Amino acid sequence: MHRREFLKAGLGAGAAAAVPTAAALPAAVPASALGLEGRTPPSGRIAIAAIGLGFGWPMFLREDVRFAAVCDVRKDRRDQAKALVDARQGNADCRTYPDFRDVLARQDVDAVYIATPDHWHALVTTAAARAGKDVYCQKPLTRTIAEGRAVADAVRRHGIVFQHGTQQRHDQQMLFGCELVRNGYIGRLRHVRIGSPSGATSGPWKPEPVPLGLDYETWLGPAPWAPYTPLRIASHPWYHISDYSMGYIAGWGVHHADSAMQGSGLDADSGPVQIDARGIFPTEGLFDNPYRWQMRYTFSGGLTWHWTDCEGDGFGSRAGPGWPQNRMGITLEGSEGWVYIWRGQVYAHPRSLLGVKIGPNAPVQLRRPLQADFIDCVRRRLPTCAPVEVAHRSTTLCSIGAISMLLRRKLTWDPVKEQFPGDEEANRLRSRAMREPWHV
Repeated sequence: MHRREFLKAGLGAGAAAAVPTAAALPAAVPASALGLEGRTPPSGRIAIAAIGLGFGWPMFLREDVRFAAVCDVRKDRRDQAKALVDARQGNADCRTYPDFRDVLARQDVDAVYIATPDHWHALVTTAAARAGKDVYCQKPLTRTIAEGRAVADAVRRHGIVFQHGTQQRHDQQMLFGCELVRNGYIGRLRHVRIGSPSGATSGPWKPEPVPLGLDYETWLGPAPWAPYTPLRIASHPWYHISDYSMGYIAGWGVHHADSAMQGSGLDADSGPVQIDARGIFPTEGLFDNPYRWQMRYTFSGGLTWHWTDCEGDGFGSRAGPGWPQNRMGITLEGSEGWVYIWRGQVYAHPRSLLGVKIGPNAPVQLRRPLQADFIDCVRRRLPTCAPVEVAHRSTTLCSIGAISMLLRRKLTWDPVKEQFPGDEEANRLRSRAMREPWHV
């Protein structure tokens, strides 16, 4: 029996009766080891490994999780992570790896947390799915549309639990705002305005020797070879380099694209039918992704979106004539009012909407998971609040916008076939060649 199946079976009605009382046990066995005193026994903990020690991995340093391994191409990050895990777990059991494939080969690892640069997401996630590991993958899902489809298909084919790192689906205020819209409190939804952080430019740079302790060749992986500079591998600078990411359109903006999808009721839909986007690109330096943008989406039912970059609260000094900036966050405009959402915030017109109680009989009630959502879903084999098809659709919104910017023209999109009908030039940009020997 697979470890996860054993854990699930242990949740059955008879499981509790099988745990003896403390009085009937040898005094040398601590109660915590038996799951008494409200603690999870070691045998019931989900074994997790972190692959790519980027944003957020310490959130799984919890009592009900056993951190089995940490993996990164930088030795200093591996060593620091292991020291943190060992201190938290009170032992030295956590192992370090430079190669993610060695982590996936371990039979005792139930799930992996992936926080590599974006150009590695598809390779690691599909390999994890083939190995039967459940996956929490940081956003955005992938670097290209084709990679996103490959990941979604692999997750479905191998039946793993998957969660995307779009944590705004945990935000109570944002979920309430989405429920107001979805339950018709602003009438028919007509237009959505999105503002997300601007990109960046960089100054001159020069190649430097690769430092000891860094496997730079593996860091590049499927991306084209390029000379080393510390700026290339630093977070967040690598977001602004097109070999590794779509920039802040996806590296940050996918959060708002995802929440706008949820608020628009498009989680089960397949996306827009037209995109017209323009961007301002750096003219020098290492960064080559757009740092300013305007994106206009049209959906089949007539709904439109306008998505811009913004600085700070959305009223930055770089907003000039003919290049407006929306406010940071998401404004959903209906025939009878509007709702604005941003992390921890919700405003509405009419203001009385803020006093609405979404009752148990409301047509739409959104899940309100805590951070434990992923681990709970792994243990109980349940779908997460940010499943892979939703992650793929949200990331695809960023991808088709980026393609429209590169081509500097309006595009028609078939969201079912995931193609630009009759547009060979645009369709070529749905995928990218990977450097050998890597392939999805």
